[in-house]
Amino acid sequence: MYISFKRYFLICFIIVFTGCSYQKLNEKPTVPPKVVDKKPIYKFCHNHIKIMTHASTYIFNEFEKGYFIQGDDIGAKAQIFLIENRSPTPFSKNINAALDSYKKQYNLAKKYKCDLNDFGINPLDEIKEKIKTIEAKKKDNK
Repeated sequence: MYISFKRYFLICFIIVFTGCSYQKLNEKPTVPPKVVDKKPIYKFCHNHIKIMTHASTYIFNEFEKGYFIQGDDIGAKAQIFLIENRSPTPFSKNINAALDSYKKQYNLAKKYKCDLNDFGINPLDEIKEKIKTIEAKKKDNK
């Protein structure tokens, strides 16, 4: 009886392990796809956008308080001229500093592929558009 048990166990052992090791001969082994290393996401976009928003708002508010409330398109044009030529006047220096900060942060944000959809136009160009609307209103009132 002991010998028949050994034979039975040996036969079961062979059947189980030969069945488990059966492979299809026609199939090629599959290779898992390579894992592509993704670049880490740049996490400081919000800082650049915050600074750009502050600079843009500062520039627009200064022109609003100084010229747009009064409808002074000629004074605003003169100030734009001084800003573009980097005049040493305090107003021009402050606006140029804000513009420089805006441009620096814009270039950094662009380099790191931040979402810049809200910043399609330069703040100075936005001021120039506002001056044109004031001029158009004055022509319509005449």
